[in-house]
Amino acid sequence: MANEKDHLIKARILDWAGPAFPLEIREAAARVFVDFKAGIRNEETEAFSGKLSFGTGGMRGVLGIGAGRLNQWTVGRAALGFVRYIKETYHNPSIVIAHDSRRMSPEFASLVAGLAASLQIKAFLFRGVTPTPILSYAIRHLGAAGGAVLTASHNPPEYNGFKVYLDDGSQFTGEAQTRLEHLIEEITDWDLPFRDENSPDYQQYVQWIGPEIKESYYSEFQKRGLAKHVDAKFKIVYSPLHGTGGPWLPGLLEKYGYQVIGVPEQMEPNGEFPTVELPNPEEPEAMRLAEETARKHNAELFLATDPDADRLGAGIRTGHRYLLLNGNQLGSIMCAFLCENAPQKTDKNYWVFKTIVTTDLQKIIAEKNGIRIKDVLTGFKYIAEQMRDLENGTGGFSKGKDVFLFGGEESYGYLPVDFVRDKDSLASALVLCQIIQQMGDLETYLNQIYLKYGLYLEDLKSVTMKGSDGQSRMQQIIDSLRENDLVGMELEKRKVVEVRDFQKQTVNKKPDPAFFGDLPPSNVIQLLLEPEGKLTIRPSGTEPKVKLYASLKNPDQPQSLEELNKARAELENELVSISGLFFARTGLTR
Repeated sequence: MANEKDHLIKARILDWAGPAFPLEIREAAARVFVDFKAGIRNEETEAFSGKLSFGTGGMRGVLGIGAGRLNQWTVGRAALGFVRYIKETYHNPSIVIAHDSRRMSPEFASLVAGLAASLQIKAFLFRGVTPTPILSYAIRHLGAAGGAVLTASHNPPEYNGFKVYLDDGSQFTGEAQTRLEHLIEEITDWDLPFRDENSPDYQQYVQWIGPEIKESYYSEFQKRGLAKHVDAKFKIVYSPLHGTGGPWLPGLLEKYGYQVIGVPEQMEPNGEFPTVELPNPEEPEAMRLAEETARKHNAELFLATDPDADRLGAGIRTGHRYLLLNGNQLGSIMCAFLCENAPQKTDKNYWVFKTIVTTDLQKIIAEKNGIRIKDVLTGFKYIAEQMRDLENGTGGFSKGKDVFLFGGEESYGYLPVDFVRDKDSLASALVLCQIIQQMGDLETYLNQIYLKYGLYLEDLKSVTMKGSDGQSRMQQIIDSLRENDLVGMELEKRKVVEVRDFQKQTVNKKPDPAFFGDLPPSNVIQLLLEPEGKLTIRPSGTEPKVKLYASLKNPDQPQSLEELNKARAELENELVSISGLFFARTGLTR
């Protein structure tokens, strides 16, 4: 088996030493080949051990040469498959292309535009850095057949990525994704029809997008009655973490009357992300400068977005200190506000969609307010897929009667509007500001939510497993969990009472089509605990990690703020303990 794998890697390295590539690439591949023959196994040889594939968030990888890295040929191959899909699916189509602030993002965006032009497809290209949700909006606004964005979200600087979208502004899923992957696999020749900015095709078919899209997006909120201008007295500190949000988010909040103070060290787009270890608002370290700036200005709220501005993190002032809210808490605050303020006397059914690893607190919030709710697989594209069915009246929904209200996932992604089809930090930031304006401080409102609907707390742990060996080990651990009988396992005061296998679509090893419904198979195992709790294990779709999501509900409903604070402290300790015990008993070593 090892010899067969080595033979495949050798063939791939020699492929990149062939005439389809420029001299410097061929020479680099030749050096890798010499090292591989000498028995050297390192990151360079690893780059040829497999191909990049589409996961929950498109194609993402480290920049470099080889089929397992992001470069003009791997991006070009995926982009050519995408534009061929657009060409065969639509008559006289156009696409929209955006990029973030990462290394090579502008160059890759231009490359995608050139490949579209080579097939006589009109490409609308954003001139500067652009948030991913704005790309989704622009596809719908311009009536395009699809779109692409060059981004690796919150990954380290050495990463980049390529995500593609359908004509409704949602990412590819289902049959469309299967067809796209097939078209990409059909491309075996690395001699791709690139077009540069000086080519006649490029000049004829590529068009720059002007400021009209920004003005239109800003106005949507007022036009749809979702926001009005206020005279806000509180201050908001904001950091785009060197990403795309800087030219976009402050202007939106200011248009509706909110005072925004930028974090000066982090406002300019910079793909090296020099002031943070990781440009991820989920990481407390990434929020440090925003908190320091908020403290300096005595701001009520500080916000940060990831490099493509689809995720939002927030910290709130509580007395003389600041408290970071996690994605489940922020999502639940927005969910509660929107559910509690949804029209009561109406013939419409309002819907909330959340992922299977997002807190069930949102389920209780929706149900107690007469709002429908549905779980989907991890990945915001599955929420957008439900929105597509709502809009079209398919998938069991009634067109015009079933209406989208809110969608969210625990990984800091939320969507409180229906004119975008991906998580949207800009719209979410505006909603948070509205909540403060109407409800007072967010800490008080969150405590009210816990006292009204129940105390739920969540924790996320992950194990990084890099390289092809790591991928194999990752799958072995998941398979071992799948085969073992976990029912009855005791974790602190809770016990596993049910095991859901989303890959085999079984509950306690028995098929259960009623539970899984229209969910496609996915490599996820979920354990239900008694009293109420949940553990979910899945490999990440965008990073070399196995993730363990723990969610617990406090067995007793707190009746006062004092009881709530006591119960919260106890539940936080239990969460950490249960996650640790599960890691120890299942061999998920960190």
